[in-house]
Amino acid sequence: MNPLTTQLVRPALPERLGQRLEALGVSLVWLDGDGRAQPVGAASGFERLVVESPVFAASIRRLWPQLALGSGAALEVWPGLWLTHLPIHRRRRAGLDPFKPPLLAAVFLGAELLGSDQLHAVCDAARVDHRATVDRVDPAILVSAAEARRLAMSLAWLQQDGLEMDRRHGELHNLSQQLGESYEELSLLYKLSSSMTVNQPPAHFLTDACRDLQQVLGLKWIALQLTDTEPRLNELAGQVITAGPVGCAPDRLKEIGKRLMSARPVANRSWVVDDTTTLAIPHLRDIASHLLVVTLDRGGQPAGILFGGDKLDGSHISSIDSKLCGSLANSLAIFLENMMLYEDMQSMFMGVLHALTSSIDAKDSYTHGHSERVALLSQQLAIAAGLPAEQVERVYISGLIHDVGKIGVPEAVLCKPGQLTAEEFGLIKLHPQIGARILQDIRQMQDLIPGVLYHHERWDGRGYPFGAAGADIPLFGRLICLADSFDAMSSNRTYRQAMRLEQVLSEISRCAGKQFDP
Repeated sequence: MNPLTTQLVRPALPERLGQRLEALGVSLVWLDGDGRAQPVGAASGFERLVVESPVFAASIRRLWPQLALGSGAALEVWPGLWLTHLPIHRRRRAGLDPFKPPLLAAVFLGAELLGSDQLHAVCDAARVDHRATVDRVDPAILVSAAEARRLAMSLAWLQQDGLEMDRRHGELHNLSQQLGESYEELSLLYKLSSSMTVNQPPAHFLTDACRDLQQVLGLKWIALQLTDTEPRLNELAGQVITAGPVGCAPDRLKEIGKRLMSARPVANRSWVVDDTTTLAIPHLRDIASHLLVVTLDRGGQPAGILFGGDKLDGSHISSIDSKLCGSLANSLAIFLENMMLYEDMQSMFMGVLHALTSSIDAKDSYTHGHSERVALLSQQLAIAAGLPAEQVERVYISGLIHDVGKIGVPEAVLCKPGQLTAEEFGLIKLHPQIGARILQDIRQMQDLIPGVLYHHERWDGRGYPFGAAGADIPLFGRLICLADSFDAMSSNRTYRQAMRLEQVLSEISRCAGKQFDP
């Protein structure tokens, strides 16, 4: 193969460099260590004759180390022929391999070349007339040795400035790309954190999180599978939440998730599977070729696993995708941990209230279970009245503790068989205010106090302790009043037997607008 005609494998020439040198009338040539040369752009016929000759190739092979290592200097190849190396990439090491092809060089021609022995050899090799060739040379392209050196130095400075601009442009592009990726990550995490409240249905939050992550990552689908070994997850335990069409039956997807949880690499919380056939998990290949897997860790134990398959644009899942998914997994793990802590606190709180009300009800065998029944009846009334779920829960708790003030009433009065005296009934009538005083310093129970304080008020204003009437009686008080009266009429007392349900309902209807809110 002729080395002079073989196409050089060369990097792309920066457009800015080519335009500037063309404006200066400077010719460029690609060279390699074997002496092969290819002029760049509109080189003159004379320049092509010189650089494509075997004589020139032999000189380049001999001078290659000096040319490759030099930058900014005019290297004299022949009398009146100079080359200067123009690196098009920044050096990453102090030394440069002198035999690494190709390199770009600027060509300067001087008057000395026209009468040199080397040009005679070039013309002889090309079988062209030397005199005719020299006569066709444009004198405007010829420079002196001093001009060649100044031009070489100027070009080197221009090239260094250009390379520095390219470097900074690349850094700016990378920074812009990183900022864009960080913005997506921060935007998603902010959205999740702002909606991460334990008083919303957890399944809704987790569903929204999966949907947002699937859209940001551009995955075909994402699935979140929670462990079935944590009882505090309640109805979420073992559940699989998906976003996007998985193309798999729920039971089969759940089995795949279990296998992935047990197959995760040791000490790896997130990992990318470039080829799902490498995992011995049945049916996994049917739903994804590439897989992103992130575990939700909770104190070293997996709370669940987040996994998604294949990018919508056909690209590979990247480390950036893995990082973003890992950040979301951290937020989801925190949410689940907070949810379970909230569940623990709620259980302990309700346990304490039940223990307290049970101890009060236990003073009188006839009222055993009264507080729990009133709480449940109040709750059902609140639901029937269309109150929000949060208020329904608070009505229930208020009903549970509505008689907490009885702890301050003498047991002899509470448990007295038969009718009470006026003085004894006066002591009984103190229990709403006693209950309110017990609760008044507990900030989290301020909204429960109206139910405790007003549950013995009547719609007609003949109740106690304040004689409040109509809509002046808080809603919690009106609800608990009805539930309390229903249970009292439906239960045995020391002074009477329980009424039949029909009688109770008839009495309630009769007292609507008098004792009860109509």
